[in-house]
Amino acid sequence: MKAEKKFDCVEMKAQIQERLLGEIAELGETGGPKAANELVFRDPILGDFLRMKMLQQTATEHTPSA
Repeated sequence: MKAEKKFDCVEMKAQIQERLLGEIAELGETGGPKAANELVFRDPILGDFLRMKMLQQTATEHTPSA
């Protein structure tokens, strides 16, 4: 017999996502996307990943082709 779960990470993720989407929706069409970007950039994992990808993209765009 399985032990009863005391913590459900899928449910927690759904609750956090719902809360964040609600907060972003309250900011309207112009403030919402800006707030979403700020959340991603402040995230310790996603922010570092996004900055790395942006640096790679910038380096690729400025590299002269042969």
